[in-house]
Amino acid sequence: MSGYEGGNPSPSEHAGLLSRWKSFGKEFGALATDTVKAMVYSVQQDTLLESKTPSPQRVHRSASLSSIHVVEQPSPGHADNPADSQPPRNSSIARSLSRQPRRSSSPTKRASDQPNVIGTPFATSQTYPSTSGLSSHNSTTSLNGAPTSRRQQTGSNGTARGYKHREHIYAKAHKANVRAETQKSKEEMQRTIYTIKRNSGYTSNFTDFQSLLAFQAKLERLDRRDAFSPSSSMIDLHTKERESSPRRHSYSDTDDMDFLRRAFDRAKATLNEPRPPRPFQPTLEQLRISQQLKDEDIEQLLRPKLVPPTPLSPKDDVQVDILLKKKGIISKYAREQVSDADLSRLRPGQWLNDEIINFYGAMVLGRFDDGKENPPKQKTNGMQILNLHYFSTFFWPKLKEGYEKGRLAKWTKKVDIFSKDVVLIPVNHSNAHWTSAAINFRRKRIESYDSMGTRRAAVFKALRAYIDAEHRNKKNEPFDFTGWQDYSIEEPQQENGYDCGVFTCQFLQGLSRGDEVIRFTQKDMPALRRRMIWEIGNAKLRDEP
Repeated sequence: MSGYEGGNPSPSEHAGLLSRWKSFGKEFGALATDTVKAMVYSVQQDTLLESKTPSPQRVHRSASLSSIHVVEQPSPGHADNPADSQPPRNSSIARSLSRQPRRSSSPTKRASDQPNVIGTPFATSQTYPSTSGLSSHNSTTSLNGAPTSRRQQTGSNGTARGYKHREHIYAKAHKANVRAETQKSKEEMQRTIYTIKRNSGYTSNFTDFQSLLAFQAKLERLDRRDAFSPSSSMIDLHTKERESSPRRHSYSDTDDMDFLRRAFDRAKATLNEPRPPRPFQPTLEQLRISQQLKDEDIEQLLRPKLVPPTPLSPKDDVQVDILLKKKGIISKYAREQVSDADLSRLRPGQWLNDEIINFYGAMVLGRFDDGKENPPKQKTNGMQILNLHYFSTFFWPKLKEGYEKGRLAKWTKKVDIFSKDVVLIPVNHSNAHWTSAAINFRRKRIESYDSMGTRRAAVFKALRAYIDAEHRNKKNEPFDFTGWQDYSIEEPQQENGYDCGVFTCQFLQGLSRGDEVIRFTQKDMPALRRRMIWEIGNAKLRDEP
């Protein structure tokens, strides 16, 4: 061996030999791997690349182990050794290796320009075509012979592309059938509830009953949403306050079905209630008639018969039609005005807006101002003019914000509400329902009138807090609620989802006249709508009840 002079090697020489043997082992493993690849894929490569012209590559013959390599990129640290090159043992291996397609997009140097490197491994992974003719995916094999995952598709730019999940071909038809069955079940349940209500005294048609059910369901959802809203003490003071604006909320069919089931259970429960006992019928006919007359007299004394609203005369009814055809500003009163678009809301089946209710409230307040200048000597048509004050529809949203935050002290800068007989307040609940409220100082009670029969507790609580805060601001002492009560009666109920605004205006009208009983019901709503059109068009309230 050249360079060996005998004797034991030094530690540095021993370490050098060990390093060289380790390097030789690594090169031998890489060489064996490349040889196996060439032998396995040579047949398939010959078939796939017959029509292609392979790029010329030099095959280097290595003296050690008679191995064959295709030089892609030279590894640093190696040098040519012409003495170690020898002819290859297998020419087919060289031919198959020379036919391997180049995967690199950047041009590489020819093998003839590279130095002859012994045992130089491939610098990049070699890609071979798939062994299965049925698969359209490419399989990439790394240097160690382990192919990468073939289940993942790749796009033109080489990025992974996931599989597309398509909807079942009958999915749309199935969803349509489910919606149709749900709608059919809802209508059947509504029909059943409507039949039970008709037997219990309901008088309106099925369309109005459907609107009533939808309106009740909406109010119930609003109550449930407000019930679970956080209290003011739980609000983060660092967050910006959001301006309250009316929003639409979407709800699923399950909520509607749950509401219908509850409504059905309530209607069905009324059938199980015990029937009222039949009136006692004496054997003598004269005794029966005498007793009946006495009962009617007593009933008349306790509960006077309702006097229905006076209908319009034919002349005034024609004027209503003329007012509905006018365009632009229809009428003005004090600071309020009503346009043709606002007046059209008094047509049947329409909700009333703030302009109509505030205009009507301004006329109610103006009647007191006129009566203060020319007070009547006695009641006219049973009407008593009260010393009242009217808050507009914008008062209630400010009251919900709080007395200080809503700056409610400025609302009564020129008015002393504690000197009034009654204070009238229209209330809008969540921009979905109108009710009436009153602070009756004459009778020491806080009153609430709701045509749906709900939402009283929140009104009573808010008005009590307002009275106390207003008294502390104006009188510098807390208000004395001794003898005060929260008052409500069994007022007439609406039988649809759009007449709540008309009920509210008529409640305010009756309170301003000091009526002891309510004179109207659901059947009077069409006539009252036309009467309100006449009153707004003439900017004058009618004196007859």
